[in-house]
Amino acid sequence: MSQTIKISNNDSRTYQSLTLNNGLKVLLVQDIETEKSAAALTVNAGHFDDPQDRQGLAHFLEHMLFLGTDLYPEPGAFSKFTSQHGGSSNAWTGTEHSSYFFDIDNHHFESALKQFSRFFINPLLHSEATTKERNAIDAEFKLKLKDDSRRIYQAHKETSNPKHPFAKFSVGNADTLADRDTCISKEIKAFFNEHYIALRMTLVICSSETIAQQKTWVESLFNDINNAPNIKPEISEPLYKAEHLKKIIYIAPHKHMQKIIISFAMPNIDAFYQHKTVSFMAHILGYEGKGSLYSILKDKGWLNSLTAGGGINGSNFKDFNISISLTDEGIAHYEDIVETIFTFLPLLKHDLNQFIPLYNDKKSLLKMAFDNQEKSKVIDFVNGLSINMQHYPVEDYVQGDYIMHGFNESQWLEILNWLNPSNMRLVFIHPDVQTEKQAAWYHTPYKCDSLSKSWLSKLAEIKTPLSEMALPLPNPYLTKKPHLLVVETSNNIPQRLISKSGIDFWFQQEQEFRIIKGHFYLALDSYFTVKSITNMALTRLFSDLFMDNVAQEFYPAELAGLSYQLSIHQGGLTLHTSGISTNQLDLVKGLMHQLFNSKFKQQRFEEYKKQLCRHWNSGNHNKPVSQLFSLLSAKLLPWNPTPEDLSKALEQVSFQQFEAFTQQLFQQIHIQALLHGNWHKSDAIKFYNEIDKHISAFTMIEDLIRPMNIMHEPMLQVESLGHSDHAMVVYYQALSDSVDEKIKVMCLNHLISQDYFQHLRTDKQLGYLVGTGYAPLNGRAGIAFYIQSPEVDAQSLLHHSHQFTQEYAQTIKQMPENTWHKAKQGLLTQVQEKDKNLRLRSLRYWLCLENQDTHFSMQKRLIEALNALTQQQMFEYAKETFSDTRARVEYTSDINP
Repeated sequence: MSQTIKISNNDSRTYQSLTLNNGLKVLLVQDIETEKSAAALTVNAGHFDDPQDRQGLAHFLEHMLFLGTDLYPEPGAFSKFTSQHGGSSNAWTGTEHSSYFFDIDNHHFESALKQFSRFFINPLLHSEATTKERNAIDAEFKLKLKDDSRRIYQAHKETSNPKHPFAKFSVGNADTLADRDTCISKEIKAFFNEHYIALRMTLVICSSETIAQQKTWVESLFNDINNAPNIKPEISEPLYKAEHLKKIIYIAPHKHMQKIIISFAMPNIDAFYQHKTVSFMAHILGYEGKGSLYSILKDKGWLNSLTAGGGINGSNFKDFNISISLTDEGIAHYEDIVETIFTFLPLLKHDLNQFIPLYNDKKSLLKMAFDNQEKSKVIDFVNGLSINMQHYPVEDYVQGDYIMHGFNESQWLEILNWLNPSNMRLVFIHPDVQTEKQAAWYHTPYKCDSLSKSWLSKLAEIKTPLSEMALPLPNPYLTKKPHLLVVETSNNIPQRLISKSGIDFWFQQEQEFRIIKGHFYLALDSYFTVKSITNMALTRLFSDLFMDNVAQEFYPAELAGLSYQLSIHQGGLTLHTSGISTNQLDLVKGLMHQLFNSKFKQQRFEEYKKQLCRHWNSGNHNKPVSQLFSLLSAKLLPWNPTPEDLSKALEQVSFQQFEAFTQQLFQQIHIQALLHGNWHKSDAIKFYNEIDKHISAFTMIEDLIRPMNIMHEPMLQVESLGHSDHAMVVYYQALSDSVDEKIKVMCLNHLISQDYFQHLRTDKQLGYLVGTGYAPLNGRAGIAFYIQSPEVDAQSLLHHSHQFTQEYAQTIKQMPENTWHKAKQGLLTQVQEKDKNLRLRSLRYWLCLENQDTHFSMQKRLIEALNALTQQQMFEYAKETFSDTRARVEYTSDINP
């Protein structure tokens, strides 16, 4: 039976919930504006359900479902079908849930839904497919061996209750998933039959078709899912027993990291969702304004960042983490940091009425966010809803994440009671910690010690906050009530409002996405920023220090639904603000004053210089494919040097040299700005006047032309990467900047990507990381091919890749005409996809301006070029591109790294 689903005032979609006869919960969504349809099915089964002696089985099943069903037996056919018709498909396996989802061109949705439904009714799970897919999972496992998130996660598992399913190895590998007396396919089928039942599933579909049509599809296609009344037992073991609390875990990371995590154990918090008490607590503890934990610890020079409220959670547990990124000085003071946190907590226990206005501020902002939601990609939309359906009642499927019914004192005090020393674990992450164990699977060096009883007693006795500690003040950015402005223009693209020497200011009032938001982009280009590698490094350091410098002052703006970022681009800096339009000018005024009058402290300079150099030097710990792409980018883009070169340059710079750099940074600049959203022309003039006020003393110059190296012949470069995996990257640069060639490169990638993956990853088993990508650089099109393998050497990878690509032109030539037209239509769906929301439209406008497309017509020209493209032309282009003599860049890792 359908129930009322609470939706946003800004949501024009139609919703209907129902439950099929087999118990499957379904949500149908009609969106008459969508150009793609999508479906997602989430099942309440994950790696917690793995048999103790078959860890990784849930993950293995996820892979196997894509390898054929009773009615559609060809392995990988579903992924290829969605890809050919403008869409994609994917899946993930979590702790207690697994999720499967796809999107596709509207015209092919019914056919895709038929194929998708068979995943959950009668997958083949053939024994002959298990060997290759087990190898793929093993390659996936090995790919992440040096991933610090996995390594730290494993140490976490080993220091929790071993009887809790969290302790299991989630990914699986060739050992845990090996055949024993019989093929593992029998065990996979048994797992599927036990856990993949309708009562544990939630399905969402979104399409332009009517609700009635969607209901007909769902009832005919999904009613045959197993309807066994198999109730899932609750987890009986706690995540932590008493012996797992009051501990400190020392972990040595692979990449440089220095962090302290103060973690408090909680039970499941799903019942708190209507009041968001836990997230409100995280908001108070994570506040960055004056008197906050962040502010006090930063003033002492001990931290770079602080976040609160994160941590693992599940059906009978939740970690509430306060995670602090430490400065070098902070490393020696981690105990003082913990004491400071416990000194802050008493502030939260008295006069609870003071929290009501702060709570109501947060509540009104969340309601504003809900009512001004922007549409996301339809595939992400349905996946998120299918997960919500596992946790919320029907009426809250859509709004569950946004509800705040009121400040709940009893919940608040209950949470505070969990934030006590006896319920705490500390995780200290640093390369120099002393360790005594290695975690299984990922070989993480770690040590687990008990915290001092006397210190814990000292923490428990703290009853009074420091005098400088304070709760957030009323938010100054909430004084103006947001409202939607009347549309005063008929322009459908941005207009150049101001154009004079060295400055172009563009403006567009948004007419389609009628929400109280907007985006402001400001590009500051200067040849001084790219005069040398040192200046490029200093420009990046300037942007990082600026963001650090203004964090406390503008934190209230972030809480009020505004965001800001100063980032680097080739040749300068970009300031981007976004969010509620009403107060955005106030934010821009403050940011620009700080930007053009920056004063930095030497202590923060030294800290961020070290952090940045460490970050750049840690590049050799990245995946080999990532390292090769970095080298490729530096090869072709003169203003984009390697991280190692940037680090070498920055290491030599003193604070006095940095100060001299900042004095010259904006002396000669070109400015391009875009204002787009809920504003009138008169507002745009105010934004421009604010810019003009600051730049009057500067010399304005013409726009910069970003250089690019053009390839004229094949180039092979072998690099020693210091990694046990082997890798190759091949990059073909377009021969021209023409739109015709741009669409040919896009079409070539669209045609070859799924086949390349299927042949070299699935069939040849060359590695887990295999793929192609459309990769334009500075506006010129290009296509990249990449493979990373733990077993096969780089020269062999290159050979296999070339063998496949050189034969692919014939594949295009021999392609049946209807297959060519379907593939072309699939690409057309992607190219002509309309802007989904205000954010994406603003970004598209800005990218057009960055690429000198001042008529905002690139999409139209690409569509025209694609419509005119013939199969014969595509064959000839592929044949020429993949010829032996074609200019290209080939990077391989050293055969003996």
